[in-house]
Amino acid sequence: MHAIRFHLRAPGGPQGADRPTPEAVREGLEHGLLGPVRIEHARILAGPGTVDAVVFTLADHPLTAEAALAVACAELTGAAGPLRGWRVAHCALDSWVALGLHEPSHH
Repeated sequence: MHAIRFHLRAPGGPQGADRPTPEAVREGLEHGLLGPVRIEHARILAGPGTVDAVVFTLADHPLTAEAALAVACAELTGAAGPLRGWRVAHCALDSWVALGLHEPSHH
């Protein structure tokens, strides 16, 4: 399983922007995924004009997962996508998770 973080921003910022539901974002991502990459789990936070998420994918290689999610984000924000005109501000493998360098929790 590979963790990919992505951040989407609405054109013009949060003023007057729609607030997509996490379910709609996940559905759009799943529709845009190519090949054998699948979403196992997703933590999607959607607010006015912004979406921040970490998606845990099933793929043979971390770079395959990263590339597939980048394509899915492009589809999501493309001309026919549900978040048409939004910008993909970031979409990359979460290197902390990939390297097993989780920050310790402080109790």
